[in-house]
Amino acid sequence: MLLLLLAGALCGLAAVLFHELVELMRKLLIGAALRQHGVTRVLLVIAVPAVVALLIALVLKRWAPHAGGANLARVRRAYEEDPSILRDRSILATLILTPISLGSGAPLGPEGPTVVIASGVAMWLARLAKLPRKMVRGMIPVGTAAGIAAIFNTPITGVVFAMEEVMGSASRGVLGGTIVAAVAAAVVERLLLGGRPLLSAPSGTWTDVRELVGFVLAGAVAGIVSGSAISAVVKLRNAFRAAMPSLAARAVLGGALIGGIGLLVPAILGVGYDTTSIFLHGGGDVRVASASFIAKVAGFVVALASGIIGGTFAPSLFIGAALGSAVGHGAAMVFPHAPIDPGAYALVGMGAFFGGLLRCPISAVLIVFEVTGDYGLILPLMLAVGVSTSLSRLIAPHSLTELQMAEEGYVEPVAADDPLATLAVSDVMSCQPISIAADTTMLDAARRMTGSRHRFYPVIDGEGKLTGMLPSAAIDSAAREGDLDPPITAHVQQAVVIARGDDDILEVIRRMAAAAVQRCPVVDGDGKLIGFLSPADVLRARMTRLEES
Repeated sequence: MLLLLLAGALCGLAAVLFHELVELMRKLLIGAALRQHGVTRVLLVIAVPAVVALLIALVLKRWAPHAGGANLARVRRAYEEDPSILRDRSILATLILTPISLGSGAPLGPEGPTVVIASGVAMWLARLAKLPRKMVRGMIPVGTAAGIAAIFNTPITGVVFAMEEVMGSASRGVLGGTIVAAVAAAVVERLLLGGRPLLSAPSGTWTDVRELVGFVLAGAVAGIVSGSAISAVVKLRNAFRAAMPSLAARAVLGGALIGGIGLLVPAILGVGYDTTSIFLHGGGDVRVASASFIAKVAGFVVALASGIIGGTFAPSLFIGAALGSAVGHGAAMVFPHAPIDPGAYALVGMGAFFGGLLRCPISAVLIVFEVTGDYGLILPLMLAVGVSTSLSRLIAPHSLTELQMAEEGYVEPVAADDPLATLAVSDVMSCQPISIAADTTMLDAARRMTGSRHRFYPVIDGEGKLTGMLPSAAIDSAAREGDLDPPITAHVQQAVVIARGDDDILEVIRRMAAAAVQRCPVVDGDGKLIGFLSPADVLRARMTRLEES
C-alpha cells in the first residue's frame, strides 16, 4: 500500500512537471514565432515545426527508435506481453523530446506520453523495491491511471481509462492498486495546482428534449470524422512511406504542412487546452469553431502520418469541443429564441469525439462529468458517445492504438493459437480468379464460366478495377429462358465485403461472417482485382499451416 501511494504521488508529480515543461517549450518555440510579424512570422511558423521535427526524427533514429509511434500502443503491449518493451531509453526520450515536439506546434497532446512516463516511473519504483515481475507488470496500469488523474484532476476517469485502454478487463488485484495510485496522484495535483485541473469547463445545460437532435448530430459527425481520421492516418502514412522512405524527410514535410495550417488557424498549434476551454465555456462562433475543427483534424492526421511524436488524447478533446461548439452556435443561429447553450454542445462533442477516436466510451462519459462536476448532460452525452463510437467502429474497425500494435507484430491472445493468426489475405487467396469484363453479354459470360462451378464471379472494367459480382444463378436462369443476348449489367451485384491483400485474414473472415457471406474479391490500393477469397482457400491455408506446425 505504501509503495502504491508513493508510486501514485511520484507519477502525479511527473505528470504535472511534464506539462509545465510542455508549456515552457511552447513559449520558447512556436509561441515566440507567433509573436513575430510580417514575413518573419510566416517563415518561423513554418520553419520551427519542420526543423524541430527533423531534429527529433534524427535523434530517434539514432538513439531511441522505439520511442516513436503510438505511445499508448507501447504501454498496452508492455502490459499484454512484456514490461521490458517499455524501455528506459524510450521513456527518457519521451520525457525530453515530446515537450519539444509539442512546443514547436505539433497539433498533438501530452497525455499519451505522460502515460508512458508515469508507467515507467511506477515500474522503476517496483524494480527498485525488487518486486516480482508480475507485480512490475501490474504497475503499468497504476502509472496510467495516476498520470491521467494528475493531468485533469479526474481520478475516476484515470482508473476507468486504464481499464479500457490498458488492462482490457478489471483484475481485482491490479484494480485496487490503480485506484490507490490515482487518488495519490490527484492529491499531488491539488497540492501543486490547488485543485485546478489543466482543462476546466463549466457545467452544461439543456432544456428541451428536441435538443437531443442536435446532440445526436454532433455525435454522428464525431463518429464519422473520428473513424475517417483513423483511416486517413493509415492511408496517408502509407503514401508518405512509399514516396519518402526517410523518416527525416517525412518529418520535415509534416512539420512544414502543420506550420502552413497553423498560419491560417494558429489555435491548432500545440496542445490547445486554452482554446478547448474557450469552446467549453460557450465562446467563439460558427466560423471560428468550424475553422478550428477542420484545421485541427487536418493537422492531427498529417502529424500522425508523418511520424511526429505526441499523443492523441488532447487533440481529440480539442476537435470534439470545436465540433460541438460549431453545432451549438449553428443551432442558436437557426433558432435564435431557443435557450441553446453552445458550451453544452461543446462538452458533448468533446466526449463524443474522444470516445470515437480512442474507443473508450465509458472514459469519454466520465471525463465530462469530472471536469464539470455536473451530471446535467448525462443523457445527451451518453447518447452522443454511443452514436459516435458505433459509427467510428463501422468506418475503422480498429483504433490507432490497436493498429500500431498490429503493425509491430502483436497478436491478440485469443487469436494467437489460430494457425491463420499471422497471415494476410494475400497469403490465402486464389491469385488467378475467373473474372468477367463489365461490357460482356450473358452469352459470353456463360462461355467464360464453362468448366467452373463458382457461385459468384468478379466483374472488372477496362482497367481491371472491380465493379461488382455476377452470380452464376443469373447466368443459369438466363440460359433456361433462352435470353443470353443482353449484357450482364442488369445482373451485376455490389460486393458485400471487399478485402485488401494486406488485410489480416482473421479480421476479413470476421467481416464476412458478420455480413453472412462466404466469398469476397480482393483488390489492391487502386481497386484493381488481384485475387478472390473462398471457403476452400481458407480451409486449404489452415490445413497447410497445421501440417507445417
